[in-house]
Amino acid sequence: MNQEERRKYILGQLQVRSSISVAELSEALCLSEVSVRKLLTGMEQEGVLKRTWGGAVSAYGSLREFSHQENEIRNIAEKREIAREAYDLIGDGDAVFLDSGTTTLELARQIVEGPKRNVVACTNNIRVALELAKAEDIRSIIIGGELRTNIYSCVGYLAGQVLNGLFFDKSFLSANHFSLERGFSTPTLGEAELKRKILTISKEKYVLIDYSKFGDDSMVLIAPPEGVDVLVTDWHVPEDVAQGFADRGVRLVAAGLEKNIL
Repeated sequence: MNQEERRKYILGQLQVRSSISVAELSEALCLSEVSVRKLLTGMEQEGVLKRTWGGAVSAYGSLREFSHQENEIRNIAEKREIAREAYDLIGDGDAVFLDSGTTTLELARQIVEGPKRNVVACTNNIRVALELAKAEDIRSIIIGGELRTNIYSCVGYLAGQVLNGLFFDKSFLSANHFSLERGFSTPTLGEAELKRKILTISKEKYVLIDYSKFGDDSMVLIAPPEGVDVLVTDWHVPEDVAQGFADRGVRLVAAGLEKNIL
């Protein structure tokens, strides 16, 4: 295994785990612990991970939240493929909820451009609502509340009160991070509370996340892995994640794979 392969292995492990130890890496990479520490130090200087006392964790802290503008340019191809798969899961006649996220924004574009017209789409995100408004023959509902301007999301008491009187056939949620040990998470209490509320009023629960979200935790738990019905992700999904969902009886759809239901 050359140096680049070792780097890829370490980053791959941090996509499915929140941390990894020097001792584990020493055994897996057939390197001395001194060499592993030097490798991790170099990777930390590049900003791709963070060193801990006995190993390494993902580069981003549990409070880090990318703005909509930052997220919009990241992993565009993966998000579009995820959105296409998610659109295929919507039936004509469904009432669906799309929460805040650049992948759910791509799903809104699919709804606008696709052939299914007997759909009601509800959202708490201003950008998603504006996208849905482009289709005059698609009914849409926007949930108001306290506006989080960095991601155009409405949360808080007012949003919760409106949701108290609604039910959905399917909800499509985003998350900032995911790990098999803990589940889906987000940095803020308001976002997590709203997402949990949506899960309780949805018959079918879908989470849309690309591979960059795997392997770390944000501060606030949304749901454990088995708290959703289907994870829709992309073709980079690690085998450990796919197997972990299978073990929990949760369906996983990997967009971009020829045989994408795992």
